[in-house]
Amino acid sequence: MLLEERIITLFKRNLQHTLTYWSVFFSFGLCIAFLGPTILDLRCQTQSTLQEITWVFFSQQFCLLIGSSIGGIFKTLFCSLTGLFVSSLLISVVFAIIPLCHNVLLLAVVMAVAGLAMGVIDTIANIQLVKLYQKDSAIFLQALHFFIGLGALVSPLIADPFLSETNCLQGNNTSNATEIMHHIRHTLVGPSASNLSQYKLPMEGEVVTQVSYAFWIMALINVSQSLLLSNCGYHRVLNRGVASVRSFQIRFCL
Repeated sequence: MLLEERIITLFKRNLQHTLTYWSVFFSFGLCIAFLGPTILDLRCQTQSTLQEITWVFFSQQFCLLIGSSIGGIFKTLFCSLTGLFVSSLLISVVFAIIPLCHNVLLLAVVMAVAGLAMGVIDTIANIQLVKLYQKDSAIFLQALHFFIGLGALVSPLIADPFLSETNCLQGNNTSNATEIMHHIRHTLVGPSASNLSQYKLPMEGEVVTQVSYAFWIMALINVSQSLLLSNCGYHRVLNRGVASVRSFQIRFCL
């Protein structure tokens, strides 16, 4: 009973910061799971093969690993909220310019930048919750990772209305390519998706896809996270300023 009261008291004391970190991790989950549902439309946008576009997955995940590794160093150089703010804002910029990337190599580089920012967010948010709650941090860390799962669950629902139901590269073999696209979308999970080289999709033609809107929505979501982080940082500076003034007043009176 005393343990529960202490945890509730701690939660109320750190409510704004905790909710902000959970919100940032929800957005992190949205972003990390967003590439999968949109990969076929991005293939059309870059007019690349299935084998080439899958390198975008590798670049994002590899740089996420690097970002997670250097996140602690980033925190020692800058304020934790500053690191989260910059990373969230960087992801917003990346998702805003993804629709402008018509080359698969450029897209891979851009997604690598997003992966670095996601890795930094992953590390710093975990460190900050442990710092806030210390020995009572377990339940809050579980909630943090619940929100990344929730974000990953919601992510395909945001992308779905903007995905192409037919072939998104209009050419001479549009009808045949459309059938292949339907087949791939229905078999892209499980053991049947182990070999994609058998599918021959057109690489030239007019690009017809609305997936850009999905990425711009994601950019706006991450901008909102940046605003939350800036507001949280503002209140922290304000509280420190008030505490400094009070300390000065006490010393002056003494």
